[in-house]
Amino acid sequence: MTERRQMKEIGLLLFILLAAALFIAGCTGVQGEEKPVETGAEGELIVYTAASLTGVSHDLGSAFESMYPGTKVTFNLAGTQTIKNQIQMGAYADVFMSASTRYTNELMGGGYLVNDTVRKFTSNYIVIIVPSGNPGNIQSYTDLARPGVKIAMGTGEVPVGINTRIVLDKLSASPDTPDGWKDAVFQNVVTYENAEPGIVTKVSLGEVDAGFVYESSFSAAKTGTLELIPIPGEYNALQIYTLGILTDSRNKKTGETFIEFILSDEGQTILKEYGFTSISST
Repeated sequence: MTERRQMKEIGLLLFILLAAALFIAGCTGVQGEEKPVETGAEGELIVYTAASLTGVSHDLGSAFESMYPGTKVTFNLAGTQTIKNQIQMGAYADVFMSASTRYTNELMGGGYLVNDTVRKFTSNYIVIIVPSGNPGNIQSYTDLARPGVKIAMGTGEVPVGINTRIVLDKLSASPDTPDGWKDAVFQNVVTYENAEPGIVTKVSLGEVDAGFVYESSFSAAKTGTLELIPIPGEYNALQIYTLGILTDSRNKKTGETFIEFILSDEGQTILKEYGFTSISST
């Protein structure tokens, strides 16, 4: 047998042995093992978030991180107009959580959002809050026009302020509302806030007698610091919340998973615990 032929036979034998070893290893790996689920959810997620979601954001973030180990959610909380402006000025974000469809549509039109990722995820109503003990003796919305009453309200450019003005217009048109009521209410406004937490703080500290906020802010407030005066449903204004992934996000897969979580039963349950209303029930 020539040396060349011997080398060929040795090479063939080695090939057969290697193939057999790989086959056995493959069979062994399949038995008794379950392939891990690949979610793609990992790393830090930067979520630019409407201020009215301040109370619930911690629980939403913690629940998501527990469900998807290896993720971290960081919320940047401010008025929706503010975070919208920050994004337009080049601030980095993965997800936009908005209390205003108007500002969401503006970002969609400008190419800042991946439009087919945008979803409605919850809603909210306007209520009147007063400090614990109700020192201003506000029994109904009509009392807000009394001389000397001090009121906190959102500016006309933030969602809570926009919806407050819609409510005031509806209430002023009611046959039960005295003439000149709305003008008297505006005369009693002593502070216009750029974000809802500012209104809550001034009311809870007793700096004002009443404020207009979303129901969720009352639910999220520390027990015993506020009292609620409801606004009749026919005169209220429903605020729809939306969220979507930013075009420049470097973590779109985790962003998609986060949106799925917010829309899930668990995410919706957490939102309801903070006074938000599910889209399906509106």
